[in-house]
Amino acid sequence: MNNYSKPIRSILHATQLLEADAIDGQVDNFFFAACGPASGPPREFAISIQIPQTVMKCNQQGIDVNGKATDLFPAINLRLVGIDDDLVPLDRDLLRDPEGSSYWDVTLSPGKIWSEEADGPWSRAALPFQFSNIFENDTHHGIATFLYSETNISPIFFQIVAETKPFLIPDNLLAWGWLEGRVESLDPKGYRSELDMYQEEKRDWLPMKSLEIWRSDDTEAHMRDIEYGFGSDSSIVNGLVIDDVIYSTSCQTTMGDYPYPRSMKFGIWSATKTAFCTIACLRLAQIMGEDPRDYEIATLLPEAKSNEKWASITIGHCMDMATGIGTAASDKKEPNIFGDYLLESWQSQESEEAFRSYNHYHTWFLAPSQHEKNLAAFACPSYQWPASTIVRYRDQDLYVAGAALDALLKSFRGPDSRLWDMVRDEVYVPARIHHAVKFHTIESDHANEVPLTDAGMLLTMDNIAALGRLILAGGKRQDRQILEPQLLDSIFSFYEQKGLPTGIYTEYGEVHYYGATWHLPYQSSRGEKMWIPTMRGYGGQVIQVLPNRMTAFRFGFDSYDTDQRYDALKLVRLADAIKPF
Repeated sequence: MNNYSKPIRSILHATQLLEADAIDGQVDNFFFAACGPASGPPREFAISIQIPQTVMKCNQQGIDVNGKATDLFPAINLRLVGIDDDLVPLDRDLLRDPEGSSYWDVTLSPGKIWSEEADGPWSRAALPFQFSNIFENDTHHGIATFLYSETNISPIFFQIVAETKPFLIPDNLLAWGWLEGRVESLDPKGYRSELDMYQEEKRDWLPMKSLEIWRSDDTEAHMRDIEYGFGSDSSIVNGLVIDDVIYSTSCQTTMGDYPYPRSMKFGIWSATKTAFCTIACLRLAQIMGEDPRDYEIATLLPEAKSNEKWASITIGHCMDMATGIGTAASDKKEPNIFGDYLLESWQSQESEEAFRSYNHYHTWFLAPSQHEKNLAAFACPSYQWPASTIVRYRDQDLYVAGAALDALLKSFRGPDSRLWDMVRDEVYVPARIHHAVKFHTIESDHANEVPLTDAGMLLTMDNIAALGRLILAGGKRQDRQILEPQLLDSIFSFYEQKGLPTGIYTEYGEVHYYGATWHLPYQSSRGEKMWIPTMRGYGGQVIQVLPNRMTAFRFGFDSYDTDQRYDALKLVRLADAIKPF
């Protein structure tokens, strides 16, 4: 770390960190980074900290969901190694305490270590982390800090300061507190391979710059559209990937800008449908040499074999949200993609059909295992129309598509094959998508796990940039064809109308749905009609690949109403103004 000067530290100074409970409240995120004259750490750093389950201070004290407490920090083991001025967690997947009482799983991200003159013999560490829950796909963004010496560490102060939209728990969780645990030294030489992989990951990081750089007379109106209007007050970050540079707004939180934006893993909710399920389908098509979408669900999942309603339903029908299966909306005269998507408690009170649809969804949503989820998904009536004629948005269908793709992979490669392993090792790793996190069903035997393909994915901004680059390259990475190119083009083409009408409109026409992807009509600044493939998730999560080779993203915490009304073409217009389509 280079020496530099910032305002002198006025909070989280050494005397406060050495005395647990010296601070009782959240502080500005600014103080989780170096303040005043700072330098690189003077010593090696490699420790394990066994953290017990700990009560947090928070604005939602005493709330239980599914028998778990939302005000408990879970019992976890932090294994941390320092390299140069970086704090590297050795465990980057979900940290879970299944026997504990906390509602939360934890993911860790790289942080920083440094020394400040005022701290005397101590050095400092800052550790970004996220809370999440397997039944949700929101992420609650936190940051922790502590002092360390050759033989000891201080108590750990932490706070939760931002979130993507939660579903089951109340909105706007704000938490803070102190953690103490059993500390053991680690031998950093024993983790050379992990540190080498981290250095490789760093080499893949893209430069990050302010989106403000692109403000000009041509872009002013579009920049202001991002800053004001629907969704502006509920945004965490907006950004564009342009020529392998990430341009973004600052990451807004309740306590100021987040100091380590590259380390934020965002819960992308239903954008998972494209970012994982579609990608898995494209990879499977490439290795099988045929289209997986043509396979029937009943031939792959045993719970569907004796279910007449599913006799001819295919993986493709599920990915298109056109199974002809559903509970609530029986009118097929007008497209109404959300007619069967009644998730909120107030919606369940609108009619008897709405109540049944709401109950059916939540029964399926909260089912932990693959078998229970499959049974719940298939216990649903049919509409009066056949498959592939009417689109109805159903998370159940995309989950079923993923479970069927996993079964298809097992039939092709053997029973030990796993869909997540295939995508991670054969797509994400060569595409340089590092440490993506995927939620799975909960099983007594891990061999029975299947990935949740309707939601349940955590991605960083670097991950999203790499995903966009892979799609825009036609599924090819360094002359290696990873994804089946013809099928990819049929889903992500900008110039062909595809899929079924949704009953949702932009100012340029009706939105369509196809291949687990939204297709938004758009007229470019040069007057050309096109379709923008869009990954969308609950709460206003948006990822888009664009005709000018850019990738757009937006993460936030929109309310249900705002989420439905949010203009997903805001970044598209800005990108078009920067480099016309």
